[in-house]
Amino acid sequence: MTCVTPIRLPDAADNRVPLGRHSTGALSLDLDRLLAGRLLIQGSSGAGKSRTLRRIIEEAFDYTTIAIVDPEGEFDNLARHIGATTLRAVDLSAEGLTAAAARSRHHRLSIHIDLTDLDPDQRIIKAAAFFAGLVGAPREDWAHTVLVCIDEGHLLAPHVAGSARDAEARRLGVATLTDLCARGRKRGLAPVIATQRLAKLSTSVVSELQNFLVGLNVFDRDISRAADLLGFSNREADRLRALAPGDFFAMGPALSPTPVLAHVDPTITDHVGKTPDLRSAASVEAGEAARLLDLAGLAEVADHGPAIALKGTRALDAFLLDPAATDAAAIMDALKRISPNASTSADLARHLSIDTERTDRALNLLSAIAAVDTMPKGGDRIARLHARLRARLSDVAVVTL
Repeated sequence: MTCVTPIRLPDAADNRVPLGRHSTGALSLDLDRLLAGRLLIQGSSGAGKSRTLRRIIEEAFDYTTIAIVDPEGEFDNLARHIGATTLRAVDLSAEGLTAAAARSRHHRLSIHIDLTDLDPDQRIIKAAAFFAGLVGAPREDWAHTVLVCIDEGHLLAPHVAGSARDAEARRLGVATLTDLCARGRKRGLAPVIATQRLAKLSTSVVSELQNFLVGLNVFDRDISRAADLLGFSNREADRLRALAPGDFFAMGPALSPTPVLAHVDPTITDHVGKTPDLRSAASVEAGEAARLLDLAGLAEVADHGPAIALKGTRALDAFLLDPAATDAAAIMDALKRISPNASTSADLARHLSIDTERTDRALNLLSAIAAVDTMPKGGDRIARLHARLRARLSDVAVVTL
């Protein structure tokens, strides 16, 4: 009798990565199903959502290209760990970010977009430009899958605008991020969005997400929306108030068909944004404290303090009638030409052929109306355009005075 050895077929590719553990075993994330269903990580401050996002990136970067969108500048060390290229959005135009997104997809390069030093509107506009580049990549690059990891998603697609002036930027942010989530599957894009507050993140974005990791919640509106996502009753929803840091209810095709309470495992890289340990104030004499604070120099800057509280035409009138306005305008022109670089008070004085006292008075005026970032008066005083203005001049060539 002939013995026939059964042929063992190769296992299907296992693209699951470990995240943590629950009461009956390990919690893993199916990257293939994540690509089709996307993921929301939600929890109040201190719940561990950014650390959970970090854990996912650390485990997934061997499987796919990673794009990290970082509003608070907390993922620089993680970018180095996975070999991602960091781009400071404040130094690039919106068109530059769109081009960078398309090129990173084409060449399969992991990328880290640092959105710090941008005002809220510019942060939304530049993130939207990056998302547009990912979605708009040519069809031949769709096979180059990208895990798009977005921290503090409510800052980029807020549920409501802070003011009428912010409404246009909000609409752009919501539309672009919703489009990324809705059309990303066929284009090889898998958004993973972390947010503190469900009530602050646009419902249009949330409705496109099919996988959820929900942690500690303390606000009633957030608890209500989180309970709806998980299918919890009112009594079960109260459990969200008592979760420990790192504990999340996991549910969705890429995680678990029913909600399971799991604890996310530690990360390899340190989370930069973690809450620091308590540390007492320094014990110094009053005179030494005044010296360290340079109270005399601060008092000179305060000469124009009331202008800070003025709005609209009143602030403009106060600026135009100030004797230092002419020098201030000349300084603005000089700083604009070298943006985003800074200059010293002494160099500005030499460049403009005015004395240092006039230069300092003009810098005080510009500082009072938040037109420049500057240190108090001193021999090595440094000044440069405020971040708000630098963002608008990101295409200006860097030169010297």
